[in-house]
Amino acid sequence: MKNPNCDNEHCKKPNSEIRILPTGGDSNALLCYSCYLHEIAFRKERNKDLADDCKFKLTPWEDLRIYLNAR
Repeated sequence: MKNPNCDNEHCKKPNSEIRILPTGGDSNALLCYSCYLHEIAFRKERNKDLADDCKFKLTPWEDLRIYLNAR
């Protein structure tokens, strides 16, 4: 079930907590935990091919600011 507050499409619950994942510059992604895991898996895989100064940050879920608490 898609969470309407999440920016991604890998949601498992419609009312899960949403956190803010910085994407670079002034941009952010609003993600539920399921979508966060999907994004981090993508970043880990992509980082294998990127130069050190271009790699994605792998910020832990616990360190992300809460955007919307679960209902």
